[in-house]
Amino acid sequence: MIEAQPMARFILRFRGPGAKPAADVARVKQCAGVTVLDESTPRMLLVEGARSKVLQLAGRLEGWVASEDQAVRLPDPRPKVRTKQASKRAA
Repeated sequence: MIEAQPMARFILRFRGPGAKPAADVARVKQCAGVTVLDESTPRMLLVEGARSKVLQLAGRLEGWVASEDQAVRLPDPRPKVRTKQASKRAA
């Protein structure tokens, strides 16, 4: 039995001259198992698919690189008042 790979998001970035080639974008859209989520930037595509499938696709496209999308948790910008209990635990 073949186990399915989990889906992940990747950024495909065109590193060649000019904007991303329309033929390459069409090829990515036609690739089974890869979904284009966003193509609004001139040199990048946000795609979702199995890691091996996306990396294999990027390797076949000249001038493209793939990197896994990473979420960064932002710190809470609101200051908090320390309580006496919290300062005792810190000491």
